[in-house]
Amino acid sequence: MTDIEKFFKLYEEGANSFNPDLVTAQFTDVFLGADPNGVVCLRNDESFRKAIPERQAFFQQIGFSFAKLIRLVETPLDEHYTMAKVHWQMSFEKEQGKLQVFTFFITYFLFRSDAGLKVAFYISHDDEQKVMREAGLIPATPP
Repeated sequence: MTDIEKFFKLYEEGANSFNPDLVTAQFTDVFLGADPNGVVCLRNDESFRKAIPERQAFFQQIGFSFAKLIRLVETPLDEHYTMAKVHWQMSFEKEQGKLQVFTFFITYFLFRSDAGLKVAFYISHDDEQKVMREAGLIPATPP
């Protein structure tokens, strides 16, 4: 197993456990996030840490079951950076007996330092909120 595969095994664990220590340990102090709606610059600080249990509560409310890495393609860019293309499967059961499974594609740019691998930038190629809204997991936003 490569160190990138090990990293994403832990990332998957964090995505399912919502453990703030595990999640925050996998991001650089400042990182970029992007999706079809644009780019944001985020700080790996106390507000990021507090957002993790809030995400957990929201996901539990909409029936989150699990996140699973289903495909990983890693491309070393140089000695410090690796691009990882990851397909995730996310399952929700908001209504008992009605399992909804989604696949999301995210490209990560990982920074390698003495502290290990960390996410420096990620691009979510899907508008996850839109997908979940269209599937009825979250309410439509007001016009």
